[in-house]
Amino acid sequence: MHGNRITRSTRQRFATQLFCALIAAAGCLVPLTAFAQTTIKFIAWNFQVDTVNEFVKQFEAENPGIKVDLEIIPSAQFAAKIQLMKSGNTPFDALYVFDHVLGQWSSWLEPLDGYEGAADLKAKMLPLARQSMTYNGKLYGLPYFTSYFGIIYNDKMMKAAGIAAPPKTYAEWTEQAKKIKAAGLSQFPLIWPVKHTGWGGMWIMNTMVASRGGKLLDDKLNVTPEGLASLKWWESTYREGLSDPNGIELDPNESARAFMTGNYYTDLTASFFAGAQWANDKEKSKVAGAAFLAPTPEKQATVGFARMYGINSSSTHKKEAWQIIKFLGATAKNGDYVTPKQWVEKGALTWGYEGIEKDPVVAASLRSWGADPAKVAANLKNALAMNQVVPFQAVWYAEWELFANGVLQSVLAGRVKPEDGANQWSEKAKQLAARYK
Repeated sequence: MHGNRITRSTRQRFATQLFCALIAAAGCLVPLTAFAQTTIKFIAWNFQVDTVNEFVKQFEAENPGIKVDLEIIPSAQFAAKIQLMKSGNTPFDALYVFDHVLGQWSSWLEPLDGYEGAADLKAKMLPLARQSMTYNGKLYGLPYFTSYFGIIYNDKMMKAAGIAAPPKTYAEWTEQAKKIKAAGLSQFPLIWPVKHTGWGGMWIMNTMVASRGGKLLDDKLNVTPEGLASLKWWESTYREGLSDPNGIELDPNESARAFMTGNYYTDLTASFFAGAQWANDKEKSKVAGAAFLAPTPEKQATVGFARMYGINSSSTHKKEAWQIIKFLGATAKNGDYVTPKQWVEKGALTWGYEGIEKDPVVAASLRSWGADPAKVAANLKNALAMNQVVPFQAVWYAEWELFANGVLQSVLAGRVKPEDGANQWSEKAKQLAARYK
């Protein structure tokens, strides 16, 4: 009988084997995605962070094998911080990209043309989006949003002054502002986004030049007659007491909030500032319901810009990075432009593809801030990319623009004559072009 007895060590061995077998069996029941999940680093700036988090969750729900590590950087420090991260070889996979630094960043951004579905998406993009995100013939981004510049005007103030329609020429704009001021409706009828934060007054200058049918700098980097005429007219509005002198220190967001007080007649700025989150915010804006978007004067041509999603060419998860920028900057797996459509409603950010304005929810959102969906779509389609007006994709452009914006502030403040300011712009452009040759 002794030979048939099971020793304690044998029982322990059996128990261990049984436990291991149960663990192995249990492992078969766990979804494979729990073990195959890839984490990607995605970097964004701080516009509507809650909305961005919501979109990331939607992406993760559709792609359970991918976890997104979202890092938020203040927009004013975004470009500099990204440069530091690249210099320090800090790993990240996907990110927001400003179109005005595309020339500088193209050396380390991933060209997207070879990715699955990229050619089809590129064919459906608006010219503004496609041109803004293409450098040296290669596509480097998918559109976060595109926007164009127009006049947001206070319809209530306009009608109180007996003015029938927003200005169609710059001379008419001056006369309307004088009429409103003389009627006591506004101390300074005109407000502008001048201070440079992300962008500033130079983009308004580009808009004015485009509306006159010209470029700001010619092929020899001299300021054109259209450029000088724009600068002279703009300076005159401050000299004649029509533009708020304190507004020279307001960036795009701050000038939009100033317009929301109801103290101003017009703000020439990015189209989304007319949206339900800005001028037509029923809770925060005193001009809600009276703020409308009009085209630029003269030839009614305008410029636009794009913000995009890109991929770090050093990423070790490029396939997953493509998946998230495609979801955010184009379509979900069902082929619907889920995120671009939601941005219209949640952030008044307009799209980069043909036909999105036809979506009923998008159209209703646009109408809620006094915009005609068909006109918005036409303006987006016809807006000139910045590089058609200035050397926007030159590697030296971002540095020049920052300098030029400081000169612009001095001109508008009356410290520098328009002719001298224009000469400073030309000289700086030539210096930088020679340095980066």
